[in-house]
Amino acid sequence: MRSTSTLQTLARSACLVLVCHIWSSLGFAPSPVINGFVSVQPPAIIGAGVKAPRRVSHRLSPLSVATETETETIETTAAEISEFSEEAMGDAVVCARGICVLADEESATDELCFLDEDDDGNLVGMTCVESTSTEPSTLSFDYLWPRALLLGCSLLYGTNFPLGRIMNDALPASATTSGRMLLAFAVLSPFLLKLKPHLGKTAVVGGSFCAMGYLSQSVALVDTPAATVAFLGALVVIITPLVSLVVDKARLGWRDAPQTWIAAGLCLAGVAALELGGDGGLGDVGVGDFWATMQAVGFGVGFFFTEKLMAKEPDQALPLTAVQVGMTAFWGSVWALLDGMGLLGGFGGNDEGAWLLNEATRAQYAMPGVFLSGLGDDEVLRTVAIAAAWTGIVTTAINRVGETTGLGKVSSSEASVLLATEPLWAAVFAGLFLGESMGPQAILGGALIVAACLMTSVKPQVLQNLFGMSEEEASDSLDVDGDRNPSAPVRSVNSAGLSVQYVTPTQKQPTASSTALGSRKDL
Repeated sequence: MRSTSTLQTLARSACLVLVCHIWSSLGFAPSPVINGFVSVQPPAIIGAGVKAPRRVSHRLSPLSVATETETETIETTAAEISEFSEEAMGDAVVCARGICVLADEESATDELCFLDEDDDGNLVGMTCVESTSTEPSTLSFDYLWPRALLLGCSLLYGTNFPLGRIMNDALPASATTSGRMLLAFAVLSPFLLKLKPHLGKTAVVGGSFCAMGYLSQSVALVDTPAATVAFLGALVVIITPLVSLVVDKARLGWRDAPQTWIAAGLCLAGVAALELGGDGGLGDVGVGDFWATMQAVGFGVGFFFTEKLMAKEPDQALPLTAVQVGMTAFWGSVWALLDGMGLLGGFGGNDEGAWLLNEATRAQYAMPGVFLSGLGDDEVLRTVAIAAAWTGIVTTAINRVGETTGLGKVSSSEASVLLATEPLWAAVFAGLFLGESMGPQAILGGALIVAACLMTSVKPQVLQNLFGMSEEEASDSLDVDGDRNPSAPVRSVNSAGLSVQYVTPTQKQPTASSTALGSRKDL
């Protein structure tokens, strides 16, 4: 095992992340909520002279195309919607990788995404309108700092994989996982006080699936290279749309979501290169690869639930994150209890047997011994304690605060690209900390998987134009008379499985109510 100097340097750099935490705390400003739904601010709050647009007199069904009569009414409100969007941009949302936050009014320059609800107040999707705001200079501080913050968060996430492998080499995986998650939950637990009660059940379900992702990741890191675990975790780009297809009957045809199909193809090709590119072929696939894949299943399903919650309640990003971490700490503790009692045998790399029943091992492995033992002279235990503190406090708790801070100041596509670099950083740190090297097939596989992650951020209309799809080939491009409708928006599904339609400020607005536009029934 290598010297702890590198880890100690990383620990000292946690101070920089704390600055991000303070910054985000000062800048957090949730929008008002009515009956549990994010709503538009009334004119007295929005500002003098700013009025919310009137709702469309004849309600349209979700994701439908306007009739000729309805079009006249909609065109009347289109300018109001575009104008109001500039004023009410704080009610727009930015979503990426299972997190949704309120869009920053002054920084979101690419597009504004608003929530669409049906008559019963159920979330049916999002409408993204191209923003007319002027983008700041790419060399300005306002442009650079949120992007640098998100890239830094991705870098820090990448350290979890090699450090998890280091911890698992020294202690049972159940002990290290429960220890770091309990510590992370202790940091995030104050945000639970802000959790809205009606979100509790769904948050627990989504958090339990996220726990499945974290625990599977830990088991995989027992005997699988850290870089491979990180790349296989990117299979989430396939899992989440599949969940949306099954649960919400999402439209995932080639013409509706070409970016999803291309991402799936790239991802599967990358996995094949990673797992089958060696001399052993299928013989190289081990149990750890299975658990690395289950990591993607857990995170993918968890992202589906939590992003839908956060999209509807973007001011609940940190409370819902606290629930995720809390559920992971709970299930990690259950795992540690069963493992420590010797009931799981050698599962998860446990070579110590019933370590909870042995006073010596219990004092070192159980909380708070896993951290207190690092104060002694044992260099291995000191390394584990530093790694557990780093992955618990910095890369799990504080990193989420930094991520939510930067996310609201960039577009969803930009955020997805920056966060997609996580497995690359994991491979870099695996080489630095563990001396892992990647062969040609691993490099090819990793590159294909990262390309798949990047593909999910591409807007469907870009690919439709690239492949020469006509207006008629794209779904919902015809009006009720079967005539070509060039003003129809492009509809697709985002990386978290939410139905999204993309419109320009000059296009019609054919959706059901949008909470950000103040057209709920009770307004």
